[in-house]
Amino acid sequence: MKNSLYDSYIRAIKWASLRIADRGVVAFVTNGGWLDSNTADGMRLCLANEFSDIHILNLRGNQRTAGEQSRKEGGKVFGGGSRATVAVTILVKDPNRSGAARIHYTDIGDYLIREDKLAKIETAERLSALEPVTLITPNADGDWLNQRRDDFGTFLPIGDKEDTSIFALYSGGLKTNRDAWVYGSSRAAVGESMARLIRNYEIERDAIRRDARHVLNRDSRDLAWDVSAEQAVARDQRREFSQDAIRTSIYRPFHRQRSYFHTEWNPRQGRLKDLFPTRDHSNVGFYALNPGAEKPFAALAVDQVPDLALYGSNAGQLFARWRYEKVEADEGMLAFDSADCGHLVDGYRRIDNITDHALATFRAAYGERITKDDVFFYTYGLLHSPEYRETYAADLKKMLPRVPLVTDSWPYVEAGRRLSELHLGYETVDPYPLVGLDDSTPTGDAAYDHFRVDKMSFAKVRDPETKKLVADRSTVIYNSRITLSGIPEDAYRYMLGSRSAVEWIIDRYQVKTDNASGIVNDPNDWSREVGDPRYIIDLLARIVTVSLETMAVVDALPPLEIRPGPVSR
Repeated sequence: MKNSLYDSYIRAIKWASLRIADRGVVAFVTNGGWLDSNTADGMRLCLANEFSDIHILNLRGNQRTAGEQSRKEGGKVFGGGSRATVAVTILVKDPNRSGAARIHYTDIGDYLIREDKLAKIETAERLSALEPVTLITPNADGDWLNQRRDDFGTFLPIGDKEDTSIFALYSGGLKTNRDAWVYGSSRAAVGESMARLIRNYEIERDAIRRDARHVLNRDSRDLAWDVSAEQAVARDQRREFSQDAIRTSIYRPFHRQRSYFHTEWNPRQGRLKDLFPTRDHSNVGFYALNPGAEKPFAALAVDQVPDLALYGSNAGQLFARWRYEKVEADEGMLAFDSADCGHLVDGYRRIDNITDHALATFRAAYGERITKDDVFFYTYGLLHSPEYRETYAADLKKMLPRVPLVTDSWPYVEAGRRLSELHLGYETVDPYPLVGLDDSTPTGDAAYDHFRVDKMSFAKVRDPETKKLVADRSTVIYNSRITLSGIPEDAYRYMLGSRSAVEWIIDRYQVKTDNASGIVNDPNDWSREVGDPRYIIDLLARIVTVSLETMAVVDALPPLEIRPGPVSR
């Protein structure tokens, strides 16, 4: 994205390089994200060509990471509101040296507080005394740190613009620019919010028609403007509320929400309309975290439109089992009579989204018995392999997944099938027998009040060493009446981005008020809408089961034995 090149630091460094011409020294203290980001690969290639020596001191301090990784990053060098990695870069141009730059890299170290980092710099006094120094040899892709492996590019691409990938098409998730209005825990709540938004939009449109000099109402309690809405009102485009636009989406892991899915209010839908053309068209797929994300790689099976930021931040891509094509009225009978045109569903032809190339590749390796379903499950199973994720961690940060063929495919096929069953059917698995789950409860309408949740939290215990109160992750205070205990620590091994699946439930199922609009999203509305007062409490227990069984499947995966030879061509 060329917009990234308008970053002030990038422009300043380029200006400085031009300013010193053929000889000189440039020094900057910057955000250190450019050292390894996808968007800065061209910048890194240019710097290596323009300068003779590059010295980098990585002071770490990235506070956007979570858990153990956040602790390793250590303290923020500048304190205050800065949450980013900080790097000191010294760029040297020497006309007497030719060839690519020598890149000298020093990492300040793990687990250091701010004072320790500054003390190390003060002790060094000069650049040559910084230790340890690593000489970096960039690869052809412009990678300096965390360089991708050579074999990754030979594997089957999961998706690209050709017919040689596993999936014919894929799409980003739903981007709304107004989540508080578009998402909610009940159809009625979303309908009310969107009807009010559209009504206020029409008031503004009418005002502009009467007076072209009218200044738009910018009160975020009345409207949520973005570029497309401002352009529409300027063009006098009428907008009407549609009840049919309300459907079910997956907002966060294992968190269903009602959403208003309409091109007028979320125009950048990517290929989602090809995967879920209407709320009556079913599909399944998995949502994989995009390259460049700060979070660890994750993939989760979904059966509804996923939110763009399914994992809380950073975008992803949906790889669906099927895609749909609109059938015109005059071709409907011909399509229905043709054996190879796909299955017709309410005016849309359902088409297999696994390519023939992928099937042929798998059959050449594993025999004719393998099907496109097997290819889908194999891919989902392999993406859960800890060895795959660890070995190709750098590649997954820079590219969409590519899928190797292993010696024996069937353990991965069966793993993917079981994981899909767990992750798509999470609402029907047996709840884990937590203490307090089956206490006697009222019946009828009183049960909804009894199981109402405002905000769950972990119980607190005193750490025997520090004497501080810390979270007891085995026990969740569900509400003032109910405490659940007995959550195994192993359940927290199942991570989706920077949170475990269990922690996603605790985070999402709370009453939240959007500061800008004042809209309240009450998860208890979902319980009433689905007619189950126990929905949330049982969901927490079910996700404990899902987490434990997911890790049992993952732990049973065989070692990653990749077949030799390229398969992507």
